[in-house]
Amino acid sequence: MSSDWHHLDGFIRSNQNKEVALATLIKVEGSSYRQPGARLLITADGSYSGSLSGGCLEEGVSEVAKEVIEDGVARTKVINTEPYFGCPGILTILIEPLVTGELLPEILEKLSQRKPFCLYTSATKTTLTPEESPLLTETVPLVPRLLIVGWTTDQEPLCQIANTLHWETHRLVKDDAIFKSLTPISGETVSVCAAEELAEKFSPDNATAILIMSHHMMTDLEFLKAAVTLDYPYIGLLGSRRRREKLLHELGDAGLLDNLSWVDRFYAPVGLDLGGQHPTTISLSILAEIQACFTGAPALPLTEKVGRIHNQSTCP
Repeated sequence: MSSDWHHLDGFIRSNQNKEVALATLIKVEGSSYRQPGARLLITADGSYSGSLSGGCLEEGVSEVAKEVIEDGVARTKVINTEPYFGCPGILTILIEPLVTGELLPEILEKLSQRKPFCLYTSATKTTLTPEESPLLTETVPLVPRLLIVGWTTDQEPLCQIANTLHWETHRLVKDDAIFKSLTPISGETVSVCAAEELAEKFSPDNATAILIMSHHMMTDLEFLKAAVTLDYPYIGLLGSRRRREKLLHELGDAGLLDNLSWVDRFYAPVGLDLGGQHPTTISLSILAEIQACFTGAPALPLTEKVGRIHNQSTCP
């Protein structure tokens, strides 16, 4: 559950007043590291963000993009990947000029609204409406959002890895004193949020995970009581099975086990079994589990997967 646009957000914001070209992978024949919908943004000075391959084609595409920016004419480039990758494949890439102030600001606005939207790429341009018969239709999903209830140092690698993934990350603390004592990790926000404020401040959607790990029994219980009544697709609780059972007993006393519709969304202990014990490797296992939950993937080795490695999502 991801999109190149989530990763391009920062580059767009830092280059809003510059002339930019957009390169889009619109067709793949044979093998390819990236799939249709991969995007690359390039400025007139040749700097770029995004990827169309494993890193072998981007500089060549950026040279074409300079010409596109200069004369304002879109170009289609067809590349045989075998000389680059050793795997037989043909990539068709559209490189189009973007008018300053158009499309990219609209995309940023759409991303901020936390609603999925569609982009339509024709033979000459990309738009938010299907003005021409599109060669590619991309569904841009919600930016994955991570809510972490906690304020100890073991949350820091979670925030750092989530920031690398370009997830929207929020750390929820219980009072102003803790809020003032924390220095936010790059890419995260820290908010004072009581359990009863969860729904109002962070409305549930299909791309929001809440991870309860305050290391404080009563705080975890308060947030767990609130979370199980909301439609978050992932509710994670850090701790042992014994601790989980104690908290579930408390939920039962509160009548929250009468309706078990949330059980399939409840992960405790959290994380995939990756064999690590350090906070960083534990964080990796937790985020890998959340990623699999969001996408519906079985989290198996790809050597065991039958059929295509990559699945594509398009608008209906």
